[in-house]
Amino acid sequence: MFRKLTFYALAIVAFTTYGGVSLWGELNYSTKTTRANVAVESSEVATVVEPERVVFMTDVKSALAQASRDNKPVLIFFMADDCKYSRRMLTEAFQDSEVGRLSRSFVCVEVDMNDPDSAGICREYGIVASPTIQFVTSYGAPIQRVPSAQSSERLVALMRSALATVAWRAARSVETEKVWR
Repeated sequence: MFRKLTFYALAIVAFTTYGGVSLWGELNYSTKTTRANVAVESSEVATVVEPERVVFMTDVKSALAQASRDNKPVLIFFMADDCKYSRRMLTEAFQDSEVGRLSRSFVCVEVDMNDPDSAGICREYGIVASPTIQFVTSYGAPIQRVPSAQSSERLVALMRSALATVAWRAARSVETEKVWR
């Protein structure tokens, strides 16, 4: 009996401490909100930092040329205007600040699959469904294809994975050149 009471008491304390409600019934705010409130209430002038946004190009050939110049991989977002999942990714996943920060390491391209001009690029990469994200190297070689809508957390993980693959391939090519010399 004592063990059950101890367990329930500890569970209640843990829930009230970490579960979003304090012992006094007040809602605990996230650390981001709390920091923002403290910054606004302090005597210093608070500067509002806008979250980084993903900037999409619309022409794949010019994006590949820029990626080659900047030595960056390319994120190609194949979407359709009439697809609710594509619109959801544009308004939710690609608006995340971490996705925006990671997008600086890529050249990002948005391809509308309903546009007749994009039929060739869809055929080249074998894209048949919307939304699809295709990661390619700076010279156009496919790295990873991700069909279906993704959350911002999953998109961050996929972007990090693509960057790791590019880094691994670059390190491997340097090692291969050393062996063959």
